[in-house]
This record gives sequence, structure tokens and C-alpha cells, in this order.
Amino acid sequence: MKHLWIASTWINALLKVFDAENLNRRELTRDLPGFVEGEFTEGDRLDLLSARLLWHRASKLSGDPLLGCKIGLSADYRSIGVLAPIIWHSKSIALALQNIARFQTLISENGAFRYEIDEEKQLIFCYYEETPAAVRSSSQQILSVTVGVINVINTLSSGQVSAKRLVVPEGYASDVIRDFLQMEVINQGHGFGFTIGMAGLKTPISGCDTTLYNACLEYANSLLNEKNQGIELIQRVRRFIAHNGMLMAGITECAEQLNTYPRSLQRQLADYGTSFRKIKEEVLKERALQELNTGTEIKDTALVLGYSELSGFYRSFKTWFGITPKKALKEGVF
Repeated sequence: MKHLWIASTWINALLKVFDAENLNRRELTRDLPGFVEGEFTEGDRLDLLSARLLWHRASKLSGDPLLGCKIGLSADYRSIGVLAPIIWHSKSIALALQNIARFQTLISENGAFRYEIDEEKQLIFCYYEETPAAVRSSSQQILSVTVGVINVINTLSSGQVSAKRLVVPEGYASDVIRDFLQMEVINQGHGFGFTIGMAGLKTPISGCDTTLYNACLEYANSLLNEKNQGIELIQRVRRFIAHNGMLMAGITECAEQLNTYPRSLQRQLADYGTSFRKIKEEVLKERALQELNTGTEIKDTALVLGYSELSGFYRSFKTWFGITPKKALKEGVF
């Protein structure tokens, strides 16, 4: 499916930026599915948990509180494919923001921007809403996306429209970011966002090619529909696995419940860059982290996942995350 190429191209572009920050991409991608020698396989689907683990590793290896800012300012937006001309040929900043929010999931399933309008103050608060999962997003990941969008707005409007304030979570190093970005940064709540004045948002941007924009928009909508269909199928398979023994869940029974045949289901999943085995592993990994993070004993977590022997769970966990569950709990890795 063509939408997979957008996400995989973006991931590999991100790895190049990590290279520029002197981060070892082989270490970053170790044991993560879909990566071969530090490169993501084009046409594969990167599951949400793996994408977040990649960013957590990058943040830990870097130790730089400005990593997200640097990534957001240096990202190559040509790597987002058809989305680039849609953003750059939007007739106004307001439309560009709408398109960013609408098509964000073509790049990453991590989350998307939402908007709140304050008519009285003539301000729009753009906040990033992350997708719920067993592992929270790295703050550096969300910071990179937020700073990247601020940079796009500033560039697209030639500086005529710019973010007035960047919002970062309580306790975050706002002073360091403020000095680096040379803009107001405040600590508020638990998420990231920015405020932007409504003046100039609907002012037409010169140089936009309406024909190119409409053609790319139609294509992007078809890709988004395609991806949404894939997400729906993957979610149905995930639900089957979660409610049918997890480790013991089989594709034959799953296909029967979905009114199809095993080979047909496998072909459909392959079209969406995944497989029944990969989805089962995703479910097992996420459930393992959920159970451990909520205080479930390791032996009980193994039973919940369907392991009859604790040793089998230990082997799987170490294959998935590179460490044992006991060490993960001790060091607070997740």
C-alpha cells in the first residue's frame, strides 16, 4: 500500500537526522521490528510501541534537552511526500494547519494536533494529543513535532504569522528552550502546544498552485482512506488476539471470525505492511508492559499473556526489549 512509503521514508529521514546528532542508529533500532542494519524496510509498518521506543532510546542516548527542538528545525519536509505540496500550496495558514492535523497520521500514528479557539482573545491554542498506548511518547518526540509545525508556519508565511507562545509540561526545562528558540516558553499542564494569533491566518498566501494542491489533496485523501481501512483491519485482529488467549491465538480462528480465509487475511495484512505474527507480538509486548507497569507480578503477567512457563516469558521479553522483565522493573526502563 502506497501510504506505507510515506511513513517509512519519514522514519529513514529521521534516522539521518539522528546521525547528524551523533546518535548510533544501530543502537537506536536494535531488536525493533522492521529495521535492518539501522535502516527501516520501505513498505513495512512501524508499530506505535516500536516508534516510541526508538525515540526514548534517542532521548536517553543524547541526553540533550534540546534534541526535539533540533530535530524539529532540521527535519527534511520533502520526505513527507505528497503532504509537502499540500502544506506548501495551502492558500492560507489556517488551511495549512487543518491539513497538518488531518494528514498527520499518514506520517505517524503517535498522535495529532487539535485546536481550541479563543474568540475573545483572538487566539488559537494548538495542542498535541498523543495516541494512548502502553508506553507514553517521549517528550522529545512531541517537542520535535511541535517545533517543526511552528517552523513551517513561520516559513510558509514568510514570518508574517508566528507562534506567540510555546507550552511545555510542568517541570520541563522551559528556560533552555526559550533561549534556544528565542520565543516565549511556559510550563503548563502535562502536554505540548503553542498559541497563535488569529490575525493573518486566513490571508491568502501568494505563489500557491491551486491545480497542484487539488491533485495532491485528492491523492492524499485516497491514501488516508486506504490507511484507515488498514488500521480498522489491524484493530479487529488485535481485538481477536487480546480476547482469545493472546499467545495461543491462531490465524485460522481469527480468519473464521472475520469471515475470511487464513491466506486471504495474511495477504490483506501484508498489503498493510504487517502480518498476524507481527500483530500478535505487538499485543503481547503492549500487554506485558501494561501489566508490569500497573504492579502485576512477573509470574502473573506471564500467565495473563498465555505462557505456561515463566522461562518462556523471560525469553520473549528479552527478545522484545533486550533486557529481562526484572531488570526493566528495577531500572524503570519503560
